[in-house]
Amino acid sequence: MEHEVSFLILSEGGDGLGMALRLKAEGHDVSMWIRDPEAERRGEGLIEKGHSLHLLPMMIADCTGSGALLDSYRNSGGRTFNGSQLQDKLEQDRSFASSIFKRYKLKEPKATEFTSWDEAKNFLAGNGDKTYVFKPEGKHSGSIPSYVSSNSDDMLFMLDHFKGLIGEHDIEFLLQEFIKGTCISTEIWASHGKILIPTNHTLERKQLMNGDIGPSGGCTGNAVWVCRETDCPLCEQVSKLAPFVEEHNYTGCLDVNSVVSTEGDIYALEFTPRFGYDAFPTLLYGLFDGNFGEFIGACCRGESPELPLKDGVAAGVRISTAPWPSGDSNAKSGAQVHHAESGLPLRGLRYSNLDGFYAYEVSLQEDTFITSGGYGTIGVAVGFGSDITEAFEEAYKMVDKIKLPEKQYRTDLEEVFKKDLTRLKRTAVLV
Repeated sequence: MEHEVSFLILSEGGDGLGMALRLKAEGHDVSMWIRDPEAERRGEGLIEKGHSLHLLPMMIADCTGSGALLDSYRNSGGRTFNGSQLQDKLEQDRSFASSIFKRYKLKEPKATEFTSWDEAKNFLAGNGDKTYVFKPEGKHSGSIPSYVSSNSDDMLFMLDHFKGLIGEHDIEFLLQEFIKGTCISTEIWASHGKILIPTNHTLERKQLMNGDIGPSGGCTGNAVWVCRETDCPLCEQVSKLAPFVEEHNYTGCLDVNSVVSTEGDIYALEFTPRFGYDAFPTLLYGLFDGNFGEFIGACCRGESPELPLKDGVAAGVRISTAPWPSGDSNAKSGAQVHHAESGLPLRGLRYSNLDGFYAYEVSLQEDTFITSGGYGTIGVAVGFGSDITEAFEEAYKMVDKIKLPEKQYRTDLEEVFKKDLTRLKRTAVLV
């Protein structure tokens, strides 16, 4: 076929590889610009690499952090989807994100900002035995994980731990009131300031091991589904952002992560102004029912297509290898840094079943799929069904097909997400 649309995926760590493979399978011209040397081997033998703009492709960002480049490209006449300095700020500057929540009347948990460890300790001492969440700001946002304390004494102890990691100077963090409840994300997609329909919801788990224990890796599994309810409280909350989306001519994804208290109150926690990990892979491979490249192209041109999402549930199970999710965290203490092994054969993964597996650290060598090395995030096994049970049955079938030495994945995701849904339905937030 004749390629009507060409895409350049701008990527920090290569997380857009599965999207690139989807676009390529649809017949589009696609190239990736992976900027982190640790991830540059992702997609070798599978996808074109480079960053030449002489063909004026549509530019897609699979992460935040490149907003200045994308704004410049768009201001010079180029077309983009996701990625801007505004989106960078929404994710990286919690104070700015909080100001947006306040402006559009989205309720938040109470939070206090600090630039001094001693000030934070005095604050804890004067506020009784409460539970708080430590959230790093500034340059440490994203590199130092958030921490939920069990009580004030626990947080005091952990502040000394974080002080040892971060140091005493140039620090920014906040202590946020902990809301007991269930976390759920609600996402909208927008084209040139217009919110597209329908919205979707995501349940997620971050911890490596069953029972929500072990280190956090950002995401270890999720369930994603379309919401078509006309009176959904979560969708009503996100719809308050319509003037903000219109004002900034927003084009891309915008997710609001919330916690629903046991009483049914909804508290906005943070924005995800990009393709979410691993919610987007799960949505793209499990729910999106159409030509993704044509859809993105229409959005880049300022058209307002409806999101072609299937009714039902998509399930995603992340497959990883050691040392993920620890990896470079040891570098701050001067310890030796270990990286995931490359060249391991991914037996059972074939072109014929690649549509059920969103690839992260995958390459092709002599017609054999292998790991490309790096962080240890191999990919996401995706399933679809009429409910969570069917969706995870399909996802775990894909997990079982992939034979990989010492592969890591959670086996309790169906169970924990069913419990989440039960709690949310009790609050009447979900039907």
